[in-house]
Amino acid sequence: MREKSGVGRTTRDYLRVGTAEAHDTLDVRLGALVEGDERDYARFLDIQYRARVNIESWLSERCADTAPPRQTDVIARDLAELGVSIPSHSPAFDVSADSDPLGTCWVLAGSSLGNRAILARLVKAEMQWPVAFLSDRRVVEYWQRLLPFIERPHSPVDDPPVLAAAQASFAHFNAVASQVGAPETTI
Repeated sequence: MREKSGVGRTTRDYLRVGTAEAHDTLDVRLGALVEGDERDYARFLDIQYRARVNIESWLSERCADTAPPRQTDVIARDLAELGVSIPSHSPAFDVSADSDPLGTCWVLAGSSLGNRAILARLVKAEMQWPVAFLSDRRVVEYWQRLLPFIERPHSPVDDPPVLAAAQASFAHFNAVASQVGAPETTI
């Protein structure tokens, strides 16, 4: 059973609990795509591109100096190697004005951990797909720099806006996954 309260824990623990269901749903949906064929993998990359492009723009406006590295450039390169056009439409990132970008930074940086696991599966399966996005070390390095900010003691005052941004980020990714046709799941 997951801890329901962030009190006495870290910001990271608070974020994990507050985003668990949406995070699990997204992991299952995207995981199904990377276990499929090349067309499914292209849809995985398409979702990543569409979801990230406006999140990255929002972060550059809110916290350019502390935002994670943009990854849409490497995703676009992988899509091109698969012969897939870069998506021309990406939905707006709907987040409240008082949200703290740290939550979105946590979501994007944390995804690099999942990307490493996906990369390991693809290598083990001897897939020959382009993996510039999955193997991008810049976000792994960024994660290390982010840890002190999320491993701080949980603050009932400071952390709700961080959680709001993290929840908005997962909601955005899941909405994009639905639009692109990622498998629906029941968690």
